[in-house]
Amino acid sequence: MIIVYISIAVIVASLAYLGFVAFKAYKDAKPTIDSLQETATRVQAKTDAIKEETDLLKFKQQKLMTDFDKKKKAVNTVVFSVKQTPVEFKNALVAKPVAALERRYKARQWNRNRKRAVQPQ
Repeated sequence: MIIVYISIAVIVASLAYLGFVAFKAYKDAKPTIDSLQETATRVQAKTDAIKEETDLLKFKQQKLMTDFDKKKKAVNTVVFSVKQTPVEFKNALVAKPVAALERRYKARQWNRNRKRAVQPQ
């Protein structure tokens, strides 16, 4: 029976020692666990800040693309107008000979009327 009491005492002592070692390990690991939790909190905060910056950058990118499209349209309008300038200039040149012919025709009419007015005298 003594062996049974000794074995129960050894089991109780080993359980107490196990509890002591477990408590000591927990006590030693607690600062590390707290440090890891703080690090996880900092990483999460930085991740949230990066996400906010990403959203802001996307918004600014959309704004820039809209502005770029407006300016591109304005430049294309100007370029189209400049490309049309030679056509308008050619049309203006074509109109000048017609104007010159009209001036000659009017000059002939004026000369005829002048000759008729001069002849009766």
